[in-house]
Amino acid sequence: MDLHGARVIGLVLLLMGCPDPSDPTQLVVDAGADVAVPVGEPITLTSGGAGSVEWQWNLGEDTVLAGESVTHIYSEPGNYGVVLTGTNETGQQRTDALTVTVYSPAANVLPAVSGTLAIDEGSGLAWSVIADTNAVVQVDLSTGALQTLATCSSPRTVFWDAGVVWVACEADDQVLGIPTVDPDLTQVIQLPTGSRPYGIIARDGVATVTLQGTGQLAHIDGDDVVYTDIGADPRAIAALPDGSIWVTRFRSDVVGQVFRSGQPAVTIERATGTDSDTKSRGVPALLQSLAVSPDGQTVWVAGQVSNTDRGAYRDGQSLTFESTVRAILRGYDTDSTASLAAFDRQLDDQGHAGPLAVSPLGDRLFVAHPGSGIVQIFDGYSGAAMSTLLEVGIGVTDMVVSQDGQRLWSHAEIDREIRVFDLTDTVRQPLPIARISVVQDEPLTAQQLRGKRLFHDASDVRLAKDGYISCASCHPDGRDDGLTWDFTDRGEGIRNTTSLEGRAGTGMGPLHWTGNFNEIQDFELDIRHGFGGTGLLTDSQASTGSLGPSFSGLSDDLDALAAYVATFDQTPLSPTQAPDTGAELFGAKGCDTCHSGSLFTDSAIDVRHDVGTWQEPSGGRLNNTYDGFDTPTVLGAWSTGPYLHDGSASTVEDAISAHVVEGLTLSDAEESILAEFVRSL
Repeated sequence: MDLHGARVIGLVLLLMGCPDPSDPTQLVVDAGADVAVPVGEPITLTSGGAGSVEWQWNLGEDTVLAGESVTHIYSEPGNYGVVLTGTNETGQQRTDALTVTVYSPAANVLPAVSGTLAIDEGSGLAWSVIADTNAVVQVDLSTGALQTLATCSSPRTVFWDAGVVWVACEADDQVLGIPTVDPDLTQVIQLPTGSRPYGIIARDGVATVTLQGTGQLAHIDGDDVVYTDIGADPRAIAALPDGSIWVTRFRSDVVGQVFRSGQPAVTIERATGTDSDTKSRGVPALLQSLAVSPDGQTVWVAGQVSNTDRGAYRDGQSLTFESTVRAILRGYDTDSTASLAAFDRQLDDQGHAGPLAVSPLGDRLFVAHPGSGIVQIFDGYSGAAMSTLLEVGIGVTDMVVSQDGQRLWSHAEIDREIRVFDLTDTVRQPLPIARISVVQDEPLTAQQLRGKRLFHDASDVRLAKDGYISCASCHPDGRDDGLTWDFTDRGEGIRNTTSLEGRAGTGMGPLHWTGNFNEIQDFELDIRHGFGGTGLLTDSQASTGSLGPSFSGLSDDLDALAAYVATFDQTPLSPTQAPDTGAELFGAKGCDTCHSGSLFTDSAIDVRHDVGTWQEPSGGRLNNTYDGFDTPTVLGAWSTGPYLHDGSASTVEDAISAHVVEGLTLSDAEESILAEFVRSL
């Protein structure tokens, strides 16, 4: 470079406020690259600059040291912003900064957490399960080559352990142990009917799986299976380095719970206070995600708070798009189970927090939001927001961080992809750098798959406002949330969420407790009025109401949503055996008058019954006078409590005894038999 060129560069640098390295009188300050050190070990920092006569290091922890090279011992884990200031003899002063990550060393035995994606970085292979594809797929991460290792009905989670791929198959009530070297030698462990295995982990050939249907853990060691009762609706599972097991209770009623092996459950209390644009009341619900710090000292759990405290009848305030559901995050010290204030939070503009992941040093926590398809990255120690990843996938079901902390793989289940993110600079690179297909044979039609995305999407302004509510907010996996809502402002009343399982859309008749929707497309009205969306129809089309002219055929997206909901055509098998005289008594007492036929319902347009369960909070029928309730099927009732339109019956027995029907009398023994029969369906 000639002298003129050097002078031009120097002038540009001066105008930009940067020191000119060609000018020996200019001060250059270089603090060095970011660095990581175990807590309690000394770290030495040395300036790489030149020309200064005085150096000052602000190390955080209220510590400032002077000198070209300084040594310090950090007493607590954390991400510390270090600022180096240099001052030369002319009075010029410059600064540079770096981050010192002080981490707690990982335990000798790393935590294990269930998920839908497992990765072995040594071989470069991944294993993926997507429930509606019924396949366990092996993926070569470098070439994208796919191999179907096994098939089963509704595979939910997968875990890789020492050459064996373990899979929980929900609808088959099975666990598969697939040796990667020879899948033909797959071990099939048959579990009790209706147990509905979900989350699975394994260590040294011993697998542990959560059984949603029976409220148990199954410990599988070869041909031996040992069952442990832990509580209702267990889903996500994590094994800590000390061998203890933590399990989320997926659906909640009054409080949220995380079960622990041999210890009392961790209780997540209801959110109270006043609803605002950043906070909502209600019960912590849909807790399907756990994460554990590498040292085993912190467990995080994520889900949503469902505001069943609000409503025109309950507190005089109508539900709004931002007060119905809101994402929550909690962190717990595993020694004391004390809630960590840094992670006791609700997350704004998000309706649900789903999969979680932790960096290898524990310094970053990744929180995915399935409704908006983004990941928020938080400081793993302070809880401070750091950055955001975009396009991780609507309905994202899992995340895995690489062993060096430089990559994140998201399981974009609806998009049928593994998406790869570069974590070295998430501010400049928030989008995927690669996408790998994980489905060979798509079981859904293009319309159904589009509908599935719409069902889970809260990011599309047509569907929801500010990313809060999707259909999956109250119907996770197409089932029910187990909660009772106040829909008085919608012209109804107190309403218990019904499951979509087995209904095949409108295959069992009109929708809702008063039959006020006669097609799935009528949910356009909920999208507009409950979700805050602008809608999938024009205003004039939507103004005709739910029981007016059909919305079918007016919107490709509404029709796609209906096509997807129609795929929920199976009812889960029950873990309860039918009593010998149950079916006979069901008919003899006239139960089959309304709960009739193979679907156990006489639901049809304008067919409703008053069985004596209406109370003042029950309200009306879409702004009309109450004239009875639509007959709900009792298929799958074993898993859909609480019962009745208002959720006032906590058990099937309570629901039966609440019926006031002329001529119906039951002894205690008969009520017990009928309840057991209903639970067997």
